[in-house]
Amino acid sequence: MLQPLWFLGRESRHFQLDKPIVEDFLAHIDHPYKGVREAMGSTLATIYRTRYHESYKNVDTLIETQKAASSIGTPPYVPSEDFRNTIHEIFERIEKWRQQRPNGQQAPSSYTSGSKTVLLWLDSALSSYECTQLLEYFPDIFMEAFLHMMDVKEDPELQSLAYHVFRHLPNIPHRAGEDEKLVDALIRIGLTARSWHQRLRVMINMQIIYFRRLFLLSVENQQKLINCVGSMLGDSQHEVRAGAATTLSGMIRCSPVDRRESMVASMLERFTKSLKDNPLPKKPKTTLSGLSSARTTGTNTPTPEQQRLVIVRHGAVLGLGALIQAFPYASPPPSWMPKALITLSSKAANDPGIVGSSVKSIISDFKKTRQDTWHIDVKARFPFLYDLVIPNLLTTYQAFEPDQIEDLSGVLWKSYFA
Repeated sequence: MLQPLWFLGRESRHFQLDKPIVEDFLAHIDHPYKGVREAMGSTLATIYRTRYHESYKNVDTLIETQKAASSIGTPPYVPSEDFRNTIHEIFERIEKWRQQRPNGQQAPSSYTSGSKTVLLWLDSALSSYECTQLLEYFPDIFMEAFLHMMDVKEDPELQSLAYHVFRHLPNIPHRAGEDEKLVDALIRIGLTARSWHQRLRVMINMQIIYFRRLFLLSVENQQKLINCVGSMLGDSQHEVRAGAATTLSGMIRCSPVDRRESMVASMLERFTKSLKDNPLPKKPKTTLSGLSSARTTGTNTPTPEQQRLVIVRHGAVLGLGALIQAFPYASPPPSWMPKALITLSSKAANDPGIVGSSVKSIISDFKKTRQDTWHIDVKARFPFLYDLVIPNLLTTYQAFEPDQIEDLSGVLWKSYFA
């Protein structure tokens, strides 16, 4: 059975009776055998690739049509109405199968098998020159479908294949101004998806589209992506907050200098204000029953307000850390960096749990990356703090008071600033 499929894949350019074969393939995309699914996916991609053509009655018509369209001509590989209907029908069927599949089902299902066939087809199409034919389906159909496929932990093959195809999406070239729907879809999923795994995974594509299209994205879309990632620092899930901090750091690092300075200034003010406006409540006294508070022992269940406070403060700490880590090897460090470090040490270093540990990790990483230039960096940037913040220091090599040094100590109380 497989040999005729491979033959069709090779000879489809000259084959004219493709319609009944395509209909038969699409009716059986949930075939249980892996080899058949692979052959069908590859053959479908080849058939659709070779069916597409653009024809004009003469050269003059071709030239005039391209001139009238735009300075770079008409968009290539515009999908036909039949192709649009096929894509919508297939993904509606896949969604129906997903709803019918019980959670935790170990055995293969129509959903898992059909999804693999479609992913193999799209993988081949997205790796070829006709990839732009699929652009209009990225925001509303492909992304959420692929994210659901990655949530099927009972089928590692489906997860891996869906992740592989999902990573293709931001690499496909868009014409200038045609990427706004994709950016809006990324933001919508990042801020509203119920599954934190989906919110975390969508940041992968946010990074890629921002880096690859840095000079093609409009300033408005760039700012929308940065604002979205900044908002995700307040996500309820720790892993999402950590991923947002890493993503934000990379975005700042690669942004144009003229925009980067204003971004850093506004974010520094925002995260500093967040820490000041949401202070940690004072440590309550020991109760009569002899039990300590949840803040000190963790034995009591935190209230919703306590959980909110931890999330807000942790997001602010990670935000300041992202700013610091965006310039790991800048020597001397930017003039705003000492203020950010002082804010972390004075406002959050003594917080219990993940907030305090995040502060110490940020400070220790800052010092570790500056082992070779630390003596230069301290002299170059930190002296102004001696008159404004710490007037009583006896040495010109320390930017913090002794008790602050202890708060920022690393493992086994060994100080990185001593």
